[in-house]
Amino acid sequence: MKDTKINQLLWLLMPVIIILISAVAIIDRVVHASPAISQPAVVTKADTQTDINIGNRIGFTAPDFTLPTVDKREISLSDYRGKPVILNFWATWCGPCRYEVPAFKAFSEKYTADDVVVIAVNTQDDPDSALGYAKADGLKFVIPVDPRGTVANMYNVRGLPTTFFISETGIITSIKIGPFLSIDEMEERMASFK
Repeated sequence: MKDTKINQLLWLLMPVIIILISAVAIIDRVVHASPAISQPAVVTKADTQTDINIGNRIGFTAPDFTLPTVDKREISLSDYRGKPVILNFWATWCGPCRYEVPAFKAFSEKYTADDVVVIAVNTQDDPDSALGYAKADGLKFVIPVDPRGTVANMYNVRGLPTTFFISETGIITSIKIGPFLSIDEMEERMASFK
């Protein structure tokens, strides 16, 4: 009888413990994300675009945005109109994102910005972490920072990494959720540009 009451009590406490652990994890994430609040505000251009076919799905015009980069420049997606773009959303705290870095690095070394532009948006992360990571790995592609996740939300990014392939005319031609395992996989997706 006593063991039964103890088991019942444990079953009742288990959801409470899970909720407490989840709350601590959320609070920890918010506290560690707080340095990003002092970063420059994200300026989006979605409100000024007049194309009714703007969206975050295949066949739609990719929403334009303007973000600061890790090297203190400011870029807009529209700056690269006329060239195919690979738009990747990632974070330094994301294990699968780190896993795909060698593929992106090899890709950017094989193809010049005249062939295809790689824009790797660091999102919901500390911009200083992104800068340190880019320097440590010798990343040469464009790395804008989106600390509040505003642009990631505009693209309806629900998991990291997520990559959009955008044609020369600005149309989303392919979307990949999850890491690229090799440069070959990236090159296969490039066929969607044509």
